[in-house]
Amino acid sequence: MRQLYLLRHAKAEPWNPLGNDFSRNLSGRGERDAKAVADWALETLQPPDTVLCSPAKRTRNTLAPFLSQWPQLLSVSDYVDSLYGASLNMLFTLLDDAFSYSERLLMVGHNPGFERLLISVLRPKQASAIHKMATGTLAVIEFPDAFDRDAHDGELLHNVRRKNLGSTIPWE
Repeated sequence: MRQLYLLRHAKAEPWNPLGNDFSRNLSGRGERDAKAVADWALETLQPPDTVLCSPAKRTRNTLAPFLSQWPQLLSVSDYVDSLYGASLNMLFTLLDDAFSYSERLLMVGHNPGFERLLISVLRPKQASAIHKMATGTLAVIEFPDAFDRDAHDGELLHNVRRKNLGSTIPWE
């Protein structure tokens, strides 16, 4: 069995056309949400075997509370340039590779790729209920055996959203 912890970065400071998108910080709310979702994960989930994180500042800041609570993750965390602005195909390639040596994978990144990935890996009934992956959302997906990008057999176990942090949305 494989599990994917898919974490979209928490709310960032507003985009500025004169600024650098890559270097945007989390907003105050984003910092609080990232800490709260990390607290929830620590109480609920097994630590991941591998962490893949976009090197953008807002994703690194979203990951920081996880690293402070699960310090053993420091040795299994990689900041992957190709996660920033990743296409669905690139995300699948990263998943295929990481699941070749990991049972539980935490990926921290961005939309629209993460939203597309979430919908693509879920069973059709669950996928049809997903309309948006908001900032600060942590989706926990379990695959019955080995990960297969074409199987559409992932089961959404938890979908922790910033608006209802600490609760999960049941899927049946």
